[in-house]
Amino acid sequence: MYVLIDKKKSRGIIIAAALIIIAVAVTACILLFHEGVSENTVFPENVYGVSVHTRLLPVWTPKRPGIPRKIKYIVIHETGNRNNGADASAHSDYLRSVNGETASWHYTVDDKEIYHHIPDNEVAWHAGDGLSRNGGNRNGIGIELCVNSDGDFEKTFINAAKLTAYLLKQYGLTVKAIKQHADFIDKNCPETIRNTGRTEEFISLVSVYLNESPPE
Repeated sequence: MYVLIDKKKSRGIIIAAALIIIAVAVTACILLFHEGVSENTVFPENVYGVSVHTRLLPVWTPKRPGIPRKIKYIVIHETGNRNNGADASAHSDYLRSVNGETASWHYTVDDKEIYHHIPDNEVAWHAGDGLSRNGGNRNGIGIELCVNSDGDFEKTFINAAKLTAYLLKQYGLTVKAIKQHADFIDKNCPETIRNTGRTEEFISLVSVYLNESPPE
């Protein structure tokens, strides 16, 4: 009888210890994700002289579901918001605001700076193709270019090319990985670049930065 009780106690101790270890591991993962720490991704502070501000969205929310994925593309978009003041900072605030929309992306670029919203190796909802295999959401880093009327789109264009080159280098991709929103669904986006026939110009500019070393 004594041996039976001892075995039960031992089994209970082992189960309790296992549960504690699992709880600690889960808590650690939650804390890491909420702090924006994620493996196999980068959090740049500066790309080719352009400041990058990381303001990650809360994880496991509709806009940031926390789904890990393999990075295959850099997907170029434009915000379509021509209002004065609709710069990268304003779009960061918009993404963090409480509303019923699920649309999200990884970076917003304007003529002065860049904001980083979701870790590169997590899914964001920017390509309009759900979680389709080899799709933009599932495999693409979404970059939105600001088109606000009080901004300088030419500088935004250059800054986006710098960010694209940086990301291609970081993830071992070539310019063939540069895609547009329109490559995944029937939408004229990035509108300004497409309407003015500047797609190849953008890719060429990215190639220039790919052959340069980012300034320290």
